[in-house]
Amino acid sequence: MSPFETPPPALDPVTLAELARRHWGLQGTIHSLISERDQNARLDAPGGRYVLKVSNAGEDAGQIALQAAVLKHLEDQGLAGIPRLVPTLAGEDGAEVETGHGPGSARIVTWVDGPLLSSAPRTLAQLESLGRFMGRLSRAMQGFGHPAAFRDEFLWSLDNAAGIASWASDIDSPDRRALVEALFDRYRRRVAPRLAGLRVSVLHQDANDNNVIVEAANANAVAGLIDFGDMAHGRTINELAITMAYALLDAPDLYAAMRSLISGYVAAFPITEDEAEVLYDLMRMRLVMSVCISSRRAKENANNAYLTISQRPAFALLERLDGIDPEFMVALCRKAAGFDATRGAVSVRDFLAQAGVAPVVSPDPQRAARVALLTDGTHPDMPAFFDRAFDAWFSAQRPAGLPANVAFYGFGPYGENRSVYTASHFADAASPERRTRHTGIDIFAAKGTPVNAPLAGKVTNVTYNADPLDYGHTLILEHETSQGVRFWTLYGHLASTLPTIVQPGQRVEAGQLVGHFGDWHENGGWSPHLHFQVMSDMLAQDQGNFFGVGHDSLWDLWSDICIDPNLILRLAPESFRADPHPPAELLERRAKAIGPSLSISYAEKLKIVRGQGPWLVDHTGRRFLDAVNNITHVGHCHPHVVAAIARQAGILNTNTRYLSELMLDFSERLTAKLPGDLKVAYFVNSGTEANELALRIARTAIGKKSTVVLDWAYHGNSGGMVDVSPYKFKRRGGYPQPDFVEIASFPDPYRGPHKGRSEAAGRAYANDVARCLERVRSKTGSAAAAFIAESISGVGGQVGYPDGYLRAAYEHVRAAGGVCIADEVQCGFGRVGAAFWGFELQGVVPDVVVMGKPIGNGHPLGAVVTTPDLAAKFANGMEYFNSFGGNPVSMAVGMAVLDVIEGEGLQERALETGRYMLDRFHDLAKRWPLIGDVRGWGLFSGVELVRDRQTLEPATDEAGWIVNHIRRQGVLASTDGPFDNVLKFKPPMVFGRAEADILCDALEAAFAGLAAIAPGA
Repeated sequence: MSPFETPPPALDPVTLAELARRHWGLQGTIHSLISERDQNARLDAPGGRYVLKVSNAGEDAGQIALQAAVLKHLEDQGLAGIPRLVPTLAGEDGAEVETGHGPGSARIVTWVDGPLLSSAPRTLAQLESLGRFMGRLSRAMQGFGHPAAFRDEFLWSLDNAAGIASWASDIDSPDRRALVEALFDRYRRRVAPRLAGLRVSVLHQDANDNNVIVEAANANAVAGLIDFGDMAHGRTINELAITMAYALLDAPDLYAAMRSLISGYVAAFPITEDEAEVLYDLMRMRLVMSVCISSRRAKENANNAYLTISQRPAFALLERLDGIDPEFMVALCRKAAGFDATRGAVSVRDFLAQAGVAPVVSPDPQRAARVALLTDGTHPDMPAFFDRAFDAWFSAQRPAGLPANVAFYGFGPYGENRSVYTASHFADAASPERRTRHTGIDIFAAKGTPVNAPLAGKVTNVTYNADPLDYGHTLILEHETSQGVRFWTLYGHLASTLPTIVQPGQRVEAGQLVGHFGDWHENGGWSPHLHFQVMSDMLAQDQGNFFGVGHDSLWDLWSDICIDPNLILRLAPESFRADPHPPAELLERRAKAIGPSLSISYAEKLKIVRGQGPWLVDHTGRRFLDAVNNITHVGHCHPHVVAAIARQAGILNTNTRYLSELMLDFSERLTAKLPGDLKVAYFVNSGTEANELALRIARTAIGKKSTVVLDWAYHGNSGGMVDVSPYKFKRRGGYPQPDFVEIASFPDPYRGPHKGRSEAAGRAYANDVARCLERVRSKTGSAAAAFIAESISGVGGQVGYPDGYLRAAYEHVRAAGGVCIADEVQCGFGRVGAAFWGFELQGVVPDVVVMGKPIGNGHPLGAVVTTPDLAAKFANGMEYFNSFGGNPVSMAVGMAVLDVIEGEGLQERALETGRYMLDRFHDLAKRWPLIGDVRGWGLFSGVELVRDRQTLEPATDEAGWIVNHIRRQGVLASTDGPFDNVLKFKPPMVFGRAEADILCDALEAAFAGLAAIAPGA
């Protein structure tokens, strides 16, 4: 007979005491303990406390031997908190006794001190401790085996769950019976096929709260485990599943309880990914087995009401769990076990980080004006998104003067904790915590705004979720990574046009229209917007809907399931937060702290916080196309240049009094780019310093300061450079021309006296240089002078000289014994496309070349290269020293910039893109008479605006208006020239056709806008 069919032993205390004395030599007081099948008693002896266990007469001897073997094994493993088997005086594990119902076995084990878990208040710390204890037990049981552990017919073995599926028919309640049958069906489909691949071991199988001991002084700490009577061989993960089934029975927060228990367990005994994925279902099957077994026994023992009463907590938990997405609970088990919540999370993130994507909404939000729509009190006057007053509030946030062709969006952040979610469908059956963390990104704009598929995919759901504050018209697309991992995107709050545009099963391509923003009456009762979301797993949600909000305490889990949609949108982080220090505040501080002579661009000032390639990002996260910043020659924050700075700064940065391979390597590499005998380099910190040094070299060589410059030239901001920069000293706030400076007429082919780019015009302008040299002779007795000129004039209005101008000018200067200096600060390093240096376009070789700005991509670096002869003359006894010019970090930067120019073919790009831009500028000129002249060489170009193409009256105000208009469109440019009427374009060299199109389209819109308010412009 089995122990369930045989009455338990009922020996009196005297008999029990005599057993302990005779077989173990222990004397003490006997106290009866509650037991189901055996008879247990506590023995209080002088040497300690023990438990005397008398087995049921029907108990299999193998099971008694198994228990003894396990206790010995665990003692050998050093696992604390487990009863220790006390041998008899004869050295045996136990003694044969008469139970009153047949022969049985008596054993004594040590007492595990402490109250039962059932008597202690439940806490998360306690559950974590329980998990850790059970994990240590599972770890200790690895490698243990015993023939009696293979109990194939043992009713309570989880491995045998399918064997009692028919017992569900004994459950009286139809609803509960249906629930249990559904769980058996899920078990057959989802769990049973995976069991063969799981680890196995001998299990305790009964860590209920009456078998778990806690510390007397600290109920949060589990001290031990008793009752090894249900042991059996089975899937190792069953141990945790059974423990969890008992632990969750009265847990107020099932999520927190599960996480605590699982995380504690795996800290001591890690589980596999497959085990984590079946854990939740096995836990529920333990509860299912419990209610099925109790229901069957209730049928067999109709007079035992306790059997149905005892199943109530299990049914209550099963019914509570039935209101929760089961795959979410699987994801929770995975996360608690140390895995990503879904198997695809990492693959999807990696794929989206690299994938080419189309804009989700049109126009593209990257360059749109925006406002961060935060519910944290940042906008105290902002109505809720489901308050119709929100529309008016949102419209009022659109910046004044924003052109009509520029989109304006509001962005609601991913992961924002929104207290406004108070409706009942944000409540949760498993936890008192409401779901409040936003799992998507909201994009607010006008109703009817087009929505596009960002990636190719398949339509899985086109649904109308009609409940108030639900999604309304909803679209879900399925996609695949390059490795075949599936993921999904959701588009909520769409218009009723949705079902007329796409249908389930349809393939869509990236950029394809899939819907429009819905209005209040069709989108669930919200202000028009798109809720955009990415799911790495659809969980058990297959009805065209998905959770738009998650639990704050489970955000690490939710963020694996609902991956950050910004991996697709790629909006700057500033798009989702309000800047506490906006431009107006900085302007106020600037007025107090910074000298007013330092200018700042645009009528509406920009606060730029980040740069990348040809783009700058402002404090709102809006991207601006930089079409004017030639300083960042190879692009803003080029990673190769940034890495070179960081790497060398972490090794050495010191002055130039020490020998350095870096300085020599860079010097040799740089001078190899120059023609003729230009082989000696000096390094400084800026273009201004470089021009100062170049003039020092020239003046030392000729023995005087006499200098010839071009009208409207600019060579730097130091006192010495302002002296040779008519652009500075001839304008407001300037001073009389220095007596050692002669100004040659500006060789402007468009506006100057000698029209066109012919060699005749070039020689005519060069003759004015000769006249300057004669004035030098009249003042000093010698015509020798330093002649300094930009190879192409920047501040003069992006002006390239007539053919042969520099050749003829250099001939005059050299014939007089002078020195020719080419200022390449703005136009060097491949910018002109057809040549590496601007002077090469004129077919000349200077005596001195000056470099700045592009040489270090914005890092403070400049250079002067000259001939060995001039270098020798400069070494006249006066030391030249520059503490920081040529420092190791600057040299590393210079090398990195050359790496990028050469490695990325930027000179070739300048040539190609420059030609394309000029073609588009000329096309603009056909339609807009305001454009008087188009000129350019590679990515160094200008568009001169005139009110009359015959009189060439400068359109100065119009040029400023155009620049500010395209700034509002997200494109940055500037004006230059003597009249500030030339639109100048000197973008980073990574500028391509796409960027050129953005620039030219913005110019088109600006000219059209100007014509609308000033007909004839």
